[in-house]
Amino acid sequence: MTAVLERLRAFYLGKLYPLVVVLLIFLGHSIGLDIVFGGIVVGSLALGCWICRDLRFAIAPFTCTIFIVTIEHSPNVPYYSRFYLEPQALIPIIVFAVLLVVSLVAFVIKNRRFANRVPIKGVFLSLLIFCVAISFNGLFSVNYVIYNLFYVTSFYLSLLLVYWLFAAFIHFDKTVFDYFMYCLVLAALLIVAQLGFAYGTTVAFENGSPVKETVLLGWGVWTAIGGMLAFLMPACFYFAANHKRGWIGYILGLLTFLAIALSQSRGALLVGCVVLLLCILTLCFFGYYRKRNRVFAAILILLGIAGGFLLRDTLMGVLQNFINYGFGDNGRFEKWEIGIRHFLEYPILGSGFYDSFVNEEWLKDVYPYLYHNTVIQFLGAGGAVGFLAYAWHRIYTVRMVVKKPSLYKTFLGIGILGLVAFSLLDVLFFNTYPTIFYALFLVFMQKSEEQAEVEE
Repeated sequence: MTAVLERLRAFYLGKLYPLVVVLLIFLGHSIGLDIVFGGIVVGSLALGCWICRDLRFAIAPFTCTIFIVTIEHSPNVPYYSRFYLEPQALIPIIVFAVLLVVSLVAFVIKNRRFANRVPIKGVFLSLLIFCVAISFNGLFSVNYVIYNLFYVTSFYLSLLLVYWLFAAFIHFDKTVFDYFMYCLVLAALLIVAQLGFAYGTTVAFENGSPVKETVLLGWGVWTAIGGMLAFLMPACFYFAANHKRGWIGYILGLLTFLAIALSQSRGALLVGCVVLLLCILTLCFFGYYRKRNRVFAAILILLGIAGGFLLRDTLMGVLQNFINYGFGDNGRFEKWEIGIRHFLEYPILGSGFYDSFVNEEWLKDVYPYLYHNTVIQFLGAGGAVGFLAYAWHRIYTVRMVVKKPSLYKTFLGIGILGLVAFSLLDVLFFNTYPTIFYALFLVFMQKSEEQAEVEE
C-alpha cells in the first residue's frame, strides 16, 4: 500500500499529471462532455489533496479547468446558454464543488504543520488593501445594489485565497519554479489546440478570411482567447533563455503568437507584438544562450520577410479583419466617457460595478457590463478609493519586478504586463480565471526573490 501511495505522489508531483489534466480538458471541450471530464479532473484534484503534502499538483487544474466549457454550453455568443444553471449540470457542479472544498480543507488541516509562513506585508498586503477598498464600490451611489459586494467576492477568492493557499502549501525548492512555467506553457498550448480545433470545425470563412464573430471557444470569445495567450506567451520564451533545449520553447512561443493573430483580437495582437518584442530582446541580451537566441532572432526576421512575401495571400486572409476594422474604437470611447462621468458623479467610492451602465445585449447572469479599461473601471466603479488602492498595488508589482531583477521575474513581469496592457482595452482582468493566473504569477515572483536571497 505504501509503495502505491508513493507512486501516486510521484505521479501527482511530476510533470505527467499537468499534461494529463490539459489532455482531459481538451477532450471534454472538443467532444462536448465538459461536465463528465470536468468531474474527472476535479476528482483527481480531490484525490491529490488526500495523498500529497505539496500543493504544486493543483496548479494545472486550478488554472485550466475553466477552459473545458464548450461552445454549446457557453454563456457567451452565439448561444447564451443557461446550461450550467440547469439541474443536469448544476447538481454535479455542486457535488464537485463540495468535494473540492472538503478535500482542500482536509489538505490544509492535515498539512498545517508543514505550511510556509505567509507574511502579511509586501505584495499580499497590497492585494488585501486593494480587495478591501473595492468592497466599498458604489456604496453611496443611488444605483447601489448588493451585487456590488457579491461581485468583488470573486476577487477575494481568486486573488487573496489563491495567493495564500499556494504560497503556504507549496514546497518552494529549485524545481518548482520551472514546474510553474511548464504549467503555464501547457495552458497556452491547450488554448492553441482548442483554437486550432475550432478553426477546423466551427470557425466560418468568408472570401478566404475567418469570420471574427465565429472565433469562439465556449469559455471565451476572440478577445478572451487572444488576451489569455498574450500573457501566457512569455512562459514559452522563458525556457529559451537558460535551458539546453530551449529552442523548443522558442518555437512554442512563436506558435502561441501565431494563435494570437488567429484569435482575430486587435487588442491582443497589439499587446502580443509588444510582449513578443520584449521576450526576444530579453533572450538576445540575457540568459545562458544569448548567442543562440540572437541567431534565432536573425533567422526569425529573415523567415518573416520571406514568408510574408511567399504567403502574402494567406496572411492577407488572416489579417483582413484587422484591416477592415482599422483603428476604430468599437464603442470603447463611449464606454470610457460613461466611466469618467460616473467617477465625476461619485468621486470617492464610485458608482459601483452594477451601475446605470447597461447594455440590452448583455445577457450574463453574473458579470456586470464593464468599461473595457481597468483604470477607468476602478475610477468609475470604485472612485478614488478603489483606484488608489489598485494603483498602489500596481506600483508594488512593478517594484517587485525591477528590484533585484532576474530572468525568472522578468518573464513573469512581461506576462503581467501583457495582462495589464490588454485590460486597458478589454475586460479580461475582471473575469475570475485570469486573476487566478495573476495571483500565482505574484506568488512565484515573490518566492523566486526569496529563494535568490537564501542562495546568496
